Amino acid sequence: MRGVRLGLLLPALLVPDGLAAQGLPFHAETALTTAFEERGLRTFLIYSPRERITSFVAPLVVLPFAPHERVTTKIVIPVLHKELESPNGGGDELYSNGGLGDVSVAVKWAFFIRNRFAGTTRLALAVQASFPTGSTDATFVDGRAAPRPLQLGAGAFAAGAILAGTAIRGRWGISISLGQTRHASGKGYRFGAATRYDLAIGLRFPKRVETIRTSTLQLYLELNGSLRASDRADGSRVEDSGGHMAFLSPALQWVPLPQLLIEASVQIPVIQDLDGSQPRFGLRPAAGARFLFF
Repeated sequence: MRGVRLGLLLPALLVPDGLAAQGLPFHAETALTTAFEERGLRTFLIYSPRERITSFVAPLVVLPFAPHERVTTKIVIPVLHKELESPNGGGDELYSNGGLGDVSVAVKWAFFIRNRFAGTTRLALAVQASFPTGSTDATFVDGRAAPRPLQLGAGAFAAGAILAGTAIRGRWGISISLGQTRHASGKGYRFGAATRYDLAIGLRFPKRVETIRTSTLQLYLELNGSLRASDRADGSRVEDSGGHMAFLSPALQWVPLPQLLIEASVQIPVIQDLDGSQPRFGLRPAAGARFLFF
């Protein structure tokens, strides 16, 4: 029942003049292994337009098992839908495909924890792996094979690691993370290594949380970036791949109940230094919810 009693509140942060509570950023990784994240369920939808390409990503994130208070496990089951419009306009589709993407699993270990009055400082290492469960054989409406970036899966195993740090002082929180993911080669195609960096600053309202029944609102401002090496097809560099992109991502989270968190975000592209003639990103709105189960 400990998870029910604490809900979204960080363990060991109960203080005489109120409770120090912080949610979790929408996009950025954190070093937190809270009671909510140890046993929970998250679902959200991201709409990602790129000129003639439209993508919808709807991951189901399951947090099924916490063998230790410092360790969190995670399973991500993504459902994707991708469309490509004709260059002639008029809304004609050259390509449309939807279904299961690449399923991934992750383990996060908080190797450093220092709690203090109304706050905490933590460092964590997360390792993750994705499996080629998404299809790679979709075709255009005329029967031609669609390029790998339009497919639902990468077609190969991938692994990565993320180092994250989080500090919370009262109603304020900050998280910084840096990680990299590398793909194996599948059917002669290899996605380039992707280095991801994130910064998230959070502010909670109200300033004082008297009980776990107090409804709270968290405001976040995130910077989410990725530097990606070029893909390779049959050993040759794919020109229209790789580059640096970054988003400024304001977000809000409403916690109406200890077991429920509702969230929304919009990602605004601020850096799009993409190699070749890759389509540029537009605004990426997202919304979802997190649930505590026990």
